[in-house]
Amino acid sequence: MQDEHRETAGAYRLALALAFVTLAFWAFGHWIYSSLLPGLSGALSLSPAGTGIARAAVVIGYFLMALPAAFISRNFGYKVGILFGLGTLAVGMFLFHPAVENKTVAYIVMAAAVIGSGLAIIEFTVAPLVVALGSRKGAIQRMNLAHFFSSLGLVVGAVISERILHEAAGKTGSMLGQSLLLPMAAVGVVAIALAFFLEIANFPAVASARVAPNDKTWASFRPPLQVPGFRLGVLAQLLALLVQVTVSGYALRYCFAVMPSWTPQIAQEWLIWAMAAFVAGRLVGAVLMFWIEPLLLLGIFSTFAMLCTATSLFASGLPGVYGLIGASFFIAIQFPTIFAHTIRDLGDMAKSATSIVMFVAFSGTGVLELIVYALTMHAVRLTMIVPCLCCAGIVACAIILRQIERTARQSVAVKRVV
Repeated sequence: MQDEHRETAGAYRLALALAFVTLAFWAFGHWIYSSLLPGLSGALSLSPAGTGIARAAVVIGYFLMALPAAFISRNFGYKVGILFGLGTLAVGMFLFHPAVENKTVAYIVMAAAVIGSGLAIIEFTVAPLVVALGSRKGAIQRMNLAHFFSSLGLVVGAVISERILHEAAGKTGSMLGQSLLLPMAAVGVVAIALAFFLEIANFPAVASARVAPNDKTWASFRPPLQVPGFRLGVLAQLLALLVQVTVSGYALRYCFAVMPSWTPQIAQEWLIWAMAAFVAGRLVGAVLMFWIEPLLLLGIFSTFAMLCTATSLFASGLPGVYGLIGASFFIAIQFPTIFAHTIRDLGDMAKSATSIVMFVAFSGTGVLELIVYALTMHAVRLTMIVPCLCCAGIVACAIILRQIERTARQSVAVKRVV
């Protein structure tokens, strides 16, 4: 009996470690593609509009695969979903070779959409699996730790992509294309190798659990919406993603706006500090959850993030940049904490719930980003209004969700007494 328990515990630990590695690789591949795309666009002689379409194609892949990902994980299990996502990502990376050979927008858009689909399936299957691999109490902490590893993947991707672009500097045309195709193909090969290793690894039963054949996926999207607090969790997730996208996406332009004397190199050095703060925030947040209730910590961190973004909004010069770095630290736990809290009590509904959360968050962020872009037309500093207000909303959501959770615990306690 003890040997069986030890074997099960070992399978859980191995599966969790591989999930962390997969999320780190997901972030690494995401950064490599985003960084090398401008160079590939130059090799393909794409117009700025064509480059924008190729960049948007990844987002389209996310949008298209948000709901189908639930079908894959429900009918084939988390593990098969991850393998399918890794395979799709590899195919997308390999498709850039004919794109460079044919020099057409259609090929690069198709390759980008396939890459986006693969990245989406990986994220939408690994994230709920991390929540399921262990106790309910540790689910939020595990998710923050998983996102800490994904942040490390981003850092490694940033370092490697910078070196690739440095070595490709001065090359043009087909020479530039070939020098950038090799690392993208290497990402595809690593994706296949990782999928092979995951296939032979011994995962616990929860990773392969499937629904009954007559259980229709489309009908499964309604039950989570009836769970108390789920809709509020979806709203909070939307706000968290918008905060993260705005703070990271407009950081460089913000630095130039408040420090016009800075060179691009100086601004990049400060952004490295912001990225380091973001990575540290996830690790520190995960550690603090040993002693502080996750939703309480979310409210505390989001309050400080609100103050930091308010500083960036009203302050000039270096204080504004310091506010941006501070905000990067405190927003780090928002996305993983809210996601894990929203789905950890849903059981079999978690797979469909994940697709709902991600679909609303990514599609809603895309629409709201238009508002942020409109603000930049007046003053880049005004973009800090959005994360400031969103952090205030997250604080309110954390307070309400804590109350809902407290009420649910009291209800369970009363039923036990009766």
